Amino acid sequence: MDADEGLDLAEELVLCPLEDSPLPLWELGWAEAPSRQRVAAVLGPGLVSLVARGLIEVRHFDSWPAQWERGIPVAGDDLLRESGRVEVWSVDSAHGVLAAHITKAGIRYL
Repeated sequence: MDADEGLDLAEELVLCPLEDSPLPLWELGWAEAPSRQRVAAVLGPGLVSLVARGLIEVRHFDSWPAQWERGIPVAGDDLLRESGRVEVWSVDSAHGVLAAHITKAGIRYL
């Protein structure tokens, strides 16, 4: 999707809660989601797309809450792989926390 186009549903479900960002991925989703597996399957592609379009940033942290600047940026193939793991969308992740933060470019889509 071109950066000047609107958002698809997955992108919107990821981006809109980030108005108060940064947020860990476990805080994203929708109330009626049948499982975190479904959240990962639906929102993972939206997360990757928004990062590629420069509308959000995703960083890895050892724990949460944390200072945004201390996180390690995650993008590209690493983000594609990580965003597909159900664990990163769950509170009880044993491998740290992925958090997302809206960029200045992303704010215009809110």
